[in-house]
Amino acid sequence: MNLFRHFKEAFLGLVRHGAMTVSSASAVAYALLFVGIFIILSINIEQITYSVEESVQIHVKVNEEFNKEEPLGIIYTQISEIVGVLDVEYSSKDEELDKLVATYGEDGKIFESYRGVGNPLRAAYLVKTNEGSDIEAVAESIRLIAGVEKVSYGGTGTVQLMNMLDYIRSVGYILVIGLSIVAVFLISNTINASICSRINEISIMRTVGAKNGFIRMPYVIEGILIGILGSIFPILVATMGYIYLYEALGGVFLAQMFVLQSPFPLVYYTAGILVGIAVFVGLIGSFVSVTRYLRWQR
Repeated sequence: MNLFRHFKEAFLGLVRHGAMTVSSASAVAYALLFVGIFIILSINIEQITYSVEESVQIHVKVNEEFNKEEPLGIIYTQISEIVGVLDVEYSSKDEELDKLVATYGEDGKIFESYRGVGNPLRAAYLVKTNEGSDIEAVAESIRLIAGVEKVSYGGTGTVQLMNMLDYIRSVGYILVIGLSIVAVFLISNTINASICSRINEISIMRTVGAKNGFIRMPYVIEGILIGILGSIFPILVATMGYIYLYEALGGVFLAQMFVLQSPFPLVYYTAGILVGIAVFVGLIGSFVSVTRYLRWQR
């Protein structure tokens, strides 16, 4: 019965202060919309960063003379022992020629004449690192190994790209936290207005011995409901918008290397997170507001 009464009082509070409720829910909706966008953006940046790291390898050419005098296993062992190396794959001269032919497509057939003894290419090792940030350091260590002729991995541009993606993702998390705090203050202001209109009622309840928890509960429920109402619009816009964008772009952004995260179950996770944030900020905002008032009235 008490729970039913609390929900009844919460709904009455929402209706009684309809204009303030709509205003706060709208403001929360705008805040959560940006939160939803940054959640989807951050997850996709993480996916793109992973795709870039997967596609970027350190290409190590072996000196032809060293290849004749020393077994290639020595270089393989030395590379494998470098801190940050995840995997090392050997690519023979013929395999390197196959890749060259494939790179040029139909025009690559002109290189077929180099097969066999006349192949001018070098045997190579393809090195993967544990993290994208390890590429530059690992490449420098490989250059110091005897028998290594050339090391290439895309240069500083690749490292800068991955660092930029990490920076954008970090900024997104900070904005999510900041916007959540803004939503807490918005809901807190709405609950304050509701409390001010029921000062006499609260005073009577305290006079007859009502505990703070009993007085507080309707306002907490009211704040949670405001948060949930405010989450409906951003959930629809963020999830439906991303599904449309994903289908329009064919699942990639600008290039095949930048693969986007599949909408499902991403949109479900995003919707759940937004509802969770809405309930949390509604709970915190209303709890802080009514607790502060009850403390003043002791």
